[in-house]
Amino acid sequence: MLTDFMQMAIDQAKLAGVATYQNPQVGAVLVKDGHVLAQGYHHYFGGDHAEVDVLRQVTPEQARGATLFVTLEPCSHYGKTPPCSARIVAAGIRQVVIGQLDPHPIVGGKGRQYLLNHGVDVVTGCLTDEVRALNPHYNHFYVQQRPWITLKMAITLDGKINTETPTRTLVSNHASYIDSQCLRSQFQAILIGERTLTIDDPQLTVRLTAMVQPPVRLVVLNTSTVALNHRLVQDGQAPTWLLCRQAAASDDQLRNSPNVHVLIGNWTPAAISQLCVEQGWQSLLVEGGAHLQAEFVAAELIDEWVSYIAPMMIGGTGLPAVTGAAVMTPLTFEQPTVTCLGTNIRLRAVRKEVK
Repeated sequence: MLTDFMQMAIDQAKLAGVATYQNPQVGAVLVKDGHVLAQGYHHYFGGDHAEVDVLRQVTPEQARGATLFVTLEPCSHYGKTPPCSARIVAAGIRQVVIGQLDPHPIVGGKGRQYLLNHGVDVVTGCLTDEVRALNPHYNHFYVQQRPWITLKMAITLDGKINTETPTRTLVSNHASYIDSQCLRSQFQAILIGERTLTIDDPQLTVRLTAMVQPPVRLVVLNTSTVALNHRLVQDGQAPTWLLCRQAAASDDQLRNSPNVHVLIGNWTPAAISQLCVEQGWQSLLVEGGAHLQAEFVAAELIDEWVSYIAPMMIGGTGLPAVTGAAVMTPLTFEQPTVTCLGTNIRLRAVRKEVK
């Protein structure tokens, strides 16, 4: 029965989708005498936590002596909301069943200990693997202390991403486009290089779903001058960070543009990863181009690979995927998942070393 109720809490957590932003998806179920009294979840970033969402649905008498199933350890600190552990104790909850302890250092076992110290029976480890799968980016960020990094590309059967001409070659079909938009919505930052900016002039926005916190757009450039006439510094639709290797006269002009930041530095994959840590961006989608992605592979800063493969060939003069820096040792991945998207195929694989 414990697993049945925890599965209900997992299903509740999923209802939030990407609305929780840098907070994890969390679901909760309140049970008494074998009957479900209430179900709830963390609806959006900054909103009530799942435990509060459940408790406000019942009377004090109903809550007293009940068992609370919650996917993630209740918090015990004041953040955007008051601590849930204190609310649970005040409600007279008899037992709390936790799917996963929170890897966030502010919580990290403290919520569980608070409950135990106040006489609440605590059970941990219920459907832990299934619960961890709710928040892979959040878990990875706090365990590994760096963002989850996914490399994504659209390629032909012969492994090319573009022709040799300085114009964009449309490789993916509409079904792949829809899927890639969904993929974008799951990340907090998107990264491209200078060549991708100049050839594609992308907006790097999520156009199929309205997002309160859209992904931050990162571009690695030699100088900011290259970006002056491109859409992502003009549309103001999402924060844009220009990561430049050299200063230029255009820097101050662009800094005065809405939602545009200009940083000067040696923007290696490690430096970009550290920037994500400093800004709290838990996930990074590297969309291109081939040389930039090769640098991440060579630095072994890759956790997941996503390819959209189209039934076409460009030939020997086309631009190959991931070209440039070489890896010292081959990177190995778990068994990939393969999804048919009309005439295209999506291949998705996670590094074996990723926890």
